[in-house]
Amino acid sequence: MNGKIREMRRKDRAMTREEAEALLHEADFGFLATVDETGQPYCVPLNHVYKDGYIVFHCALEGAKLDNIRANPRVSYGVCTEHEVVPENISTRYKSAIAFGTAEIVESPELRKELLVALLERLAPGQGFRCGGATIENTCVVRIKVEVLTGKKRE
Repeated sequence: MNGKIREMRRKDRAMTREEAEALLHEADFGFLATVDETGQPYCVPLNHVYKDGYIVFHCALEGAKLDNIRANPRVSYGVCTEHEVVPENISTRYKSAIAFGTAEIVESPELRKELLVALLERLAPGQGFRCGGATIENTCVVRIKVEVLTGKKRE
């Protein structure tokens, strides 16, 4: 991976890699951060599935996030769960994970279908896959190879 990932400052709150991966599995959604060709950041909420070391999401065939990924596939994806503001302590309880990696637009129809099935099983368990060829052709699937993963918690 190009670029430098800064080390976590509060190591006393660091999660293990296994805990951070469990959080990626658990979280209902996360935030994808990309940068366009001029350096303008763009962050968008998405639902996802974490499968075989990849964060997977689907979207339309065109849009800002895809333009940005084509211009610069280096991305970041963050999730946060169990967040609760604790006013009396002037603090927040949370668990969060941030992944850094390279995004790729999945071209293979077979892999696209496999990943869409995994997304459906994660987001709508027991509903079965009801998407036909035209739906698959008109759906973009992106996967992010997680190269660096950090997690942080305050309980």
